[in-house]
Amino acid sequence: MKKILLGAALVAAVLVPAASAHRAHPVKLALVPLPKSAIGPAAGSFSLAHDSGRVSNASAAAHTRDATPKTFKKLGRLTGYALEYGNAFTGAAGVTDVRTSIEQYKTAGDARRALAFWKKEDAKLGKLDNPGFSVTNVPVQVPAPAAGTSHFAYLTSYSASNIVPVSGIDEQIADGRYILDVIVTAGTASLAETLAPKLAGKLDARFRLARKGRLHAKPVKLPTQKAGRPPGGPDLSVLALRKSDLVGKATVSKGYLIDPAAISDYSVFMLPAGPFDALDQEIEWYPAANEASFFADYENAAVLTQAGTTALDLSGLGDGAQGSVTAGSSFGQGQVFFSSGHLAEFIFMGSEGSVDGADVTSVAQAAARRIDAAGLGS
Repeated sequence: MKKILLGAALVAAVLVPAASAHRAHPVKLALVPLPKSAIGPAAGSFSLAHDSGRVSNASAAAHTRDATPKTFKKLGRLTGYALEYGNAFTGAAGVTDVRTSIEQYKTAGDARRALAFWKKEDAKLGKLDNPGFSVTNVPVQVPAPAAGTSHFAYLTSYSASNIVPVSGIDEQIADGRYILDVIVTAGTASLAETLAPKLAGKLDARFRLARKGRLHAKPVKLPTQKAGRPPGGPDLSVLALRKSDLVGKATVSKGYLIDPAAISDYSVFMLPAGPFDALDQEIEWYPAANEASFFADYENAAVLTQAGTTALDLSGLGDGAQGSVTAGSSFGQGQVFFSSGHLAEFIFMGSEGSVDGADVTSVAQAAARRIDAAGLGS
């Protein structure tokens, strides 16, 4: 017995240092997403997007249709980091945007569960398809970037009468307790499909260097963004709804906020809001008109997938007006969306009980009058 114990001690003395020599190093997440130089010519003229940087659980939830920060906490998500170059929905030809990111989970099992969650989220995008906003969404086969990893990829294409068609591929890889993600957006599906697997291979290789402590790099300097009027653009505050636009008592808070997706965002919040318990108006200015139209169409399509939602005919208002009313079991909602040139507006109304479509239409009419009075109508 003593010889066995002595032998075990000797084995431990020899193997423990050897295992330590191959132990994974702490991964510095900010170094893993691909910098512009690693992406190559496709991102040569792109600027770093404002939503680059740390991705909290709240930020991750904002990239889904129905998840919350608690969803990701239950999944074991700790944090994430992303770098995005370009502007996905400008309608330009060629590749328009590249986003690479990494997420850290508590365990490898958590990461695999989260990968399944993200796969389901991508699959849901096909439900956005409607007669006014065409969405095709299909899984695609791409080679695994490395042995021992789990992965999936979805290709989603969007088209409508008011936007230039755009396609994007989302490829995600679970590697240990991390998830790597590559999203490539382009004017054609073939461009996105060609580039994404190449970048996924680069991202996984970079991650493996980081895990071995051999990735010698510095974090990319992140851009800063200030709340305020869009440079060279109009004062969005003139488009804000007023108390006089509503029938009944209204308390208003308003001002310029930061929205990483837009150049400028002017927000109006009313509580109460006349016939509604609350109203939120987001007035946003985008770099390209195609982008403003895309986001208005996308949000409208997302709302129309909700049970109990009935579309309103707001076509007579112009300015790309779209709207609907949603009847819930105990809470009603109304929503209106505008897009005109670089401008997009998103108005949400809610009340306990039900929301009257006539009241929602009245709000839409008031917002349209302000858009037209400012000379921004279409």
